[in-house]
Amino acid sequence: MLLKNTFRPSPYKISSISTAELGLVKFFLLMKKNAFTLLELLIVISIIAILVSLALPHLSSALLKGEMLQTLSNERQLYLATQAMAIDANTSGTPNLGWPGDMASPSFEAWASALCHGYLSVSDFCKLCSAPGVVLPVDKIPSTAHEIALTLYPLQESSDANDIFLITRNATLQGSGTNLSIGFDAKTKPYGNKGCVLIRRGGDAVSLLPNQATNNPRALGSLGASAATPLQ
Repeated sequence: MLLKNTFRPSPYKISSISTAELGLVKFFLLMKKNAFTLLELLIVISIIAILVSLALPHLSSALLKGEMLQTLSNERQLYLATQAMAIDANTSGTPNLGWPGDMASPSFEAWASALCHGYLSVSDFCKLCSAPGVVLPVDKIPSTAHEIALTLYPLQESSDANDIFLITRNATLQGSGTNLSIGFDAKTKPYGNKGCVLIRRGGDAVSLLPNQATNNPRALGSLGASAATPLQ
């Protein structure tokens, strides 16, 4: 007895794989073949960690130099404003203008107030007196030198060109004349024991690292006997 052919073609056709799908499959197969092993991944991570540790001190040094450069620029702007005020004082004879030590009542508040009435806006003055870690509000004049990032010395028109006018607050000067010594407080902003920025009566500003300041006192400049005590 012959069996009849009962095979019937399926009404459903299997669609062929598209070129895009085939490419995707090949990509995943290739990725699987070339994938990192755990050991290789750990080696790569270790190499990256070593490179970061080697680069970090250089990055920190570059950041510090950039911050000091900005503070140096701020001190120069304060110097130029004070110099302009001193020129006006010589011209007009006004006792409330001039270099800090030439004012009728030398004080930080008198200097700051004079600068903010005709030479700098309050906002600009506060920004110039700020530094990393010591940021002043820009809506009022600081009343004492302890509020700002800088130390102000009572220089006069007759002061020597090497006498220090402003220095960052983390540095402490001792002595007078050219016999100066400097100390750094690691806990005091803006730069702790990493260095300081200063500007002299002659207008030259400089940033000093601790070894530059302690090993070469001449790099500091000088302080006149009448200007050795900072203004408060």
